[in-house]
Amino acid sequence: MKNKNIIKLLILVIILLIISFTAFYITKKRSAEIASNKPRTQIFELNETNANKYELIFESEPIIVEKINNVWKIISPLNASDYKVDQLEAFANVKNFNTLNIDMIITNLAEVKSFGLENPSSEFTIWEGNKKYKIFVGDKTADEERYYVKYNDEYFSVESIYIDALKKTVDMLRDKEIFNNPISLDSVKTVVISAVNHTNIIKKINRTNWVVETIENKTDLQKAYNDFSTLSLIKASGFVYNVSPRIERIFRTPDAIVILYFEDNTKIIYQLVYDIDNKVYVKPESGIIYEVDYSVYDASMRGIEYYIKS
Repeated sequence: MKNKNIIKLLILVIILLIISFTAFYITKKRSAEIASNKPRTQIFELNETNANKYELIFESEPIIVEKINNVWKIISPLNASDYKVDQLEAFANVKNFNTLNIDMIITNLAEVKSFGLENPSSEFTIWEGNKKYKIFVGDKTADEERYYVKYNDEYFSVESIYIDALKKTVDMLRDKEIFNNPISLDSVKTVVISAVNHTNIIKKINRTNWVVETIENKTDLQKAYNDFSTLSLIKASGFVYNVSPRIERIFRTPDAIVILYFEDNTKIIYQLVYDIDNKVYVKPESGIIYEVDYSVYDASMRGIEYYIKS
């Protein structure tokens, strides 16, 4: 009797295993069928973490960016190879490659010669290890909202926004930090602004309170914080490759000198000038001159009355 029960139990287990395997197989097969019938939405799909190099050809000289020892670097043009690269910006372009959404798959190739792909205006290539993905970009469509694109032997139309996003210039890829190390706002305790007609000192009392010297309790907290933040977290908005004698001359008498004092008792100094070309330039202690946003200059030029609570 006992042996019969064991045999029945074994048969039941085997039946359950067969049912489970059959259900798993059918589910897997159906999932594969659904995936194969799913409309294609992208030209190709990357494993973004495995991407290690890309080449952008849309101007006179190719821009090649490569990940070396987990750090993105500009390899070409050679005169840009020493520039520090904004790592987030470099990786963002990998994501741009991975979002080349298809507007239309072109199957009627009778008009291919009119797509401008025999002499493409742009070429974009990305490597995922040794695997290469390359697209050629031709003319815009008649409505000017899409580009004709070739990938391998396939032709597509792709919205302009996705193609234009790939067009990263060297300046766009460069690190916008103007100091040797990034600045954390929490590390700054005082900002001193010395301009021609005033000197303002904005102090951090704690993480939620900032005051301007001489008007302490009358300080508009939000205005003080905004300028404290703007002047501390200054970044380049553009790069100056050929410093003109005029710019060198106006830095002899800068419009403002800003000093950042830190919690560790160190400090950083930089100078600001506004030029006749309607651009604001900054010169940190490195001596390298950058363009910065006008908001930085604006924050350095305010009179003390600006910070008084209304």
